[in-house]
Amino acid sequence: MHLIDTNAWKWLASGKPLKPVARVLSRPDHPLFLLDISFWEICKAVEHGTLVFTVPPLEWIRQALTTNITVLTITPEIAARSCQLACAGLATTDPADQLIVAAALENQLTLATRDREIRKWGGVPVLEY
Repeated sequence: MHLIDTNAWKWLASGKPLKPVARVLSRPDHPLFLLDISFWEICKAVEHGTLVFTVPPLEWIRQALTTNITVLTITPEIAARSCQLACAGLATTDPADQLIVAAALENQLTLATRDREIRKWGGVPVLEY
């Protein structure tokens, strides 16, 4: 099962092509997980002008939440684990990325990401889309 990071979610919602090994992510019957911090990341990107939609971000979020996506919440365990990742060698200082990695680890999910730092670290199973 897969936890999709925020960029993977945007990629899937836009219908962009996936690598052959990652095509399972686009199957409507394949269960996906998304950490709730991704909602905030989308809204902040729109606020800062680094992401542009033709609809308000809330509407985009509602449309992009397909029925096969289960939203995970940040738990105390995920928060605590996210703060241990730098000591474990994860080079990213992005707190959202740290939380997403921690959520994948806590829930024993493969992380769908293209993030170079996370892939280079190797401390979480990754599916590059």
